[in-house]
Amino acid sequence: MIDIRMATPDEDEVLVGHYLKIWDSYGTPPEHYRPDAAARILSFIRSGREERRLTSFLAIVDGEIAGSASCQLHQSPFPEVIREEQRLHGYIWSVYVADAFRRRGIASALTNKAAEYLKSIGCTTAVIHASDAGEPVYRAAGFELAKEMRLQFPAE
Repeated sequence: MIDIRMATPDEDEVLVGHYLKIWDSYGTPPEHYRPDAAARILSFIRSGREERRLTSFLAIVDGEIAGSASCQLHQSPFPEVIREEQRLHGYIWSVYVADAFRRRGIASALTNKAAEYLKSIGCTTAVIHASDAGEPVYRAAGFELAKEMRLQFPAE
């Protein structure tokens, strides 16, 4: 049985660890991390609670933390001019499930809980960026592909 509950500030270090494990899973070399990476994540989480209604959830299985997900009001890179009741985006990030607990529906349960929270605070849309492994999970939860374009600059 999976128990999904809201994480407390005392569990922020768990969330930091999970976020870094996601980047590790992408094959990020250790030398690519900033020396203060953990402190940056912690600061982001704490300021997010104050400024963007950030909330995190933990999945508990047999008394162990099996995974986590965070969500918050989306930080728009441009001025928002549409009323919130018409357009208020929430963002789900850092959906993580430990290897030993994968393929049990935990990522789906965490994603659904985060989406429910965003809806409860008035969000009209939930946005998530998916890894290749996560895309089927998010599609099953009702997410659709959206257009985003990127221009990659080669290293000099």
